[in-house]
Amino acid sequence: MLGDMSFDDLPADWAQRPITDPDVFEGVVDLIVGEQARRRGSTYVLLCHEGGRLMQPIRLPDGPPTVDVGDVQDGLTRLFAEAASNGVHDVVMVIARTGQPGPTARDHDLRGAFEAACGSAGVRLLGVAIAAPTAVSAFPADGPVAA
Repeated sequence: MLGDMSFDDLPADWAQRPITDPDVFEGVVDLIVGEQARRRGSTYVLLCHEGGRLMQPIRLPDGPPTVDVGDVQDGLTRLFAEAASNGVHDVVMVIARTGQPGPTARDHDLRGAFEAACGSAGVRLLGVAIAAPTAVSAFPADGPVAA
């Protein structure tokens, strides 16, 4: 969890490090995902250079929280295939939302859609984070589900 660390605490060379570096991951997510995105709920894809350095963040179009995860997966597959054709090999997923930073059942479903889309498009999912108003936390593949 992010705790007292914020983007202000990022080391000077953070842009040269892989986004998965534990000393920069949550701080970079905090830098990219603002308070407004966390309040209204958003999903981000962080496109990465080879080696995992941040290339470009993309905020996905907002949809209702009940949007079908299969539709999300189809859209992501197209996005990732296009990105892969332009040299992107790695991505990071960020779920910005209200509430606590622990993963919910919906977060697990979204992660599954990202994993499937990455597999179909030939890109790697380097990591997943949840950005809540109070904190940013990494979301490991086998993380527990919050109530």
